Amino acid sequence: MGRISASRRAAQQLQRAAASEGIVPPRRFRSRAHCSKAFKGIEFVKPARPDECCGFGGTFSVTEEPVSVRMGQDKVRDHLNAGTEYIVSGDMSCLMHQQGCAERMKANARFIHIAQVLNGAHA
Repeated sequence: MGRISASRRAAQQLQRAAASEGIVPPRRFRSRAHCSKAFKGIEFVKPARPDECCGFGGTFSVTEEPVSVRMGQDKVRDHLNAGTEYIVSGDMSCLMHQQGCAERMKANARFIHIAQVLNGAHA
C-alpha cells in the first residue's frame, strides 16, 4: 500500500496516541512496530502534530469557516511534510474535510478509510 499516516482520531483508536486536550490518564500505547507487523506493506509515518484536529467539527466548520479551513490546510501540510502517501481515518467527516482542503491546495494526497486499509484496498 505505501506510506500512511493516521488521523488524530484513528491514532487514538489504534492506541498509538493520546488526546492532548483534556485530562486523560497515562496509559501504554501500541508502538508503530506493533502496527507495522500487523499491516504488511505499510509504513506508518508520524506527522509533527499527530494529535491536532483537522478543524471539521460540525457547526464549528460553518460558524468559524476561515479557522476550519486553515486548520484543515495545516493538517494536510503536516501529513505531506511527513512523507505521507495516504491519509487514513475512521472518521469520514475528517477525511472529506481534509480531502477538500487538499484539492483546493492542489496537494498530491490520497485519502482512504481505515476499513479500506483493513480490507486491503487502494485509493
